[in-house]
Amino acid sequence: PGRIVVSRAMLESLDADERHALLAHEQAHLDGRHHRLLLAVRLAACLNPLLRPLRSAVGYGAERWADEDAAMAVGDRRLTARAVGRAALSSRSGPAFGLAFAEPAPGPVPRRVAALLGPAPSPRRLPPAMTRPGLAFLMATTGAAASAASSVNAALTLLLVLKAATPL
Repeated sequence: PGRIVVSRAMLESLDADERHALLAHEQAHLDGRHHRLLLAVRLAACLNPLLRPLRSAVGYGAERWADEDAAMAVGDRRLTARAVGRAALSSRSGPAFGLAFAEPAPGPVPRRVAALLGPAPSPRRLPPAMTRPGLAFLMATTGAAASAASSVNAALTLLLVLKAATPL
């Protein structure tokens, strides 16, 4: 389910192998249902303005996820990196104007290409416990579990109070 829409100019700027990588990337977005994840993050950011920086982080993560899936599908990380770079260049609408003396930080596409040109990520799903990401993950899961336990406790207490106060 779902459709992939690609401009004719983008297809013409890529060779056959790069087109295969581009379509594998877009198919990875569909298979991973990244549109749902991005919509949930956008809605959360609308409800809580403190979550606005999360939109770009999750968007970048979804793109990297699709990049890695495409690289596995075509079997060539360098080909996928080349396809990502060329597709980004062909989709530019015009020159980017900025301050001549300010050096901008690399955008998401150069970071994605650099990541694809580097070593493949390890298949480990969870970060090691004694690292910053690992500790953050442990604290988040502990907090979520404590919150869920508190909610269950409150619901059971309310049920018992209602049962004692009213005839069912």
